[in-house]
Amino acid sequence: MIAILILVAAWWFLWKKTYYVRIESVGNDLPTMEQILKIELETTLRQAIAMTTKNPYLVAGGNYFAAKNLVKIIAAHGGVAKITFNWVWKTPEEGPIKA
Repeated sequence: MIAILILVAAWWFLWKKTYYVRIESVGNDLPTMEQILKIELETTLRQAIAMTTKNPYLVAGGNYFAAKNLVKIIAAHGGVAKITFNWVWKTPEEGPIKA
């Protein structure tokens, strides 16, 4: 019984739950970062340009593995991003974060 609960929890937290990524900065190579965000997040180029110009920016990174991969790719190209913590019942608004 405990093994089944662990498998269900792993399925929920690793594949089902949507994780959000806070993009703090995108580095110096804006055209490359725009293309990366466009491809990884499957957005339009206009949305990718908005993500690179209005920082910090919150995006839905997908499941845990997709969000972790997005953070790694942004860090590999000189940017700073992190996965944010959100309760299951609270869905944050995506877009520019107002300070």
